[in-house]
Formats: sequence, C-alpha cells, structure tokens
Amino acid sequence: MLLKVQLIVGALSLVLIVLTFELIRKGRLREEYSILWLSTGLAIFLFTLWPEFFLSQFFSRVTGIFYLSAIVLIAFLFLLLIVFHFSVVISRLTHQNKELAQRYALLELEFQAYKKQLSSFQRGEPCRT
Repeated sequence: MLLKVQLIVGALSLVLIVLTFELIRKGRLREEYSILWLSTGLAIFLFTLWPEFFLSQFFSRVTGIFYLSAIVLIAFLFLLLIVFHFSVVISRLTHQNKELAQRYALLELEFQAYKKQLSSFQRGEPCRT
C-alpha cells in the first residue's frame, strides 16, 4: 500500500515540476512565481523517495502524523506560502495601479488645460496663465 501511494505522489510531484518548467518555457509563468511551485514539487518528490529521512519514527510518534498526512501537510504549507506570496504581489500591484490611475488623471487634466490654452491662442485670445 505504501509503495503505491509513494509512486502516485512521486509521479504527481514530477508532473508538477515538468508542468512548471513547461509554463516557464512558454512564457505563461514568470520565473519569480515559479520558485515556490518548483520547491513544492521538489520537496514532495524528495519526501516520496526517502520518507524515513524526512519523517523519522520519533517525529511520527511525537506528532502522530503518518506518511500520507505528512505529504498533505507539506503540500498545504507550500500552497499557503504561495497564496501568501501572491497576496503580497497583488497588494503591491493594487498600490501601483492606484498610483498610475492618479498620475494619469493629473496628466489628463493638465493636457486638457494645455489644449484649452492652445485653442484660445489659435483664436487670438490673450493667454491666461
């Protein structure tokens, strides 16, 4: 039973790693965001190769976590890190977007003022500054 679970989880982690590299190659995933995905796949793959190294008998007795539960816990922790990282990125992008919208509005207002000034100059009206 344990060997079947190890093979399935190992294959899924390799699929995750290959899929991540393929998305990077196609330009659909940026390298900075792929680090956590690759480390998740690699950690789970290493855990499937040497479960006794990463999950010793002492750790199992103390925490009560067994092999499959430990894999789920590792995957959950890495996914939590990924969600946290994306929250930081989204917050930064929201701030940049707000700042750009404000700059655009100021430039639009300034452009309209210059446009009005140019049209009044072309009509021969005195310049007001």
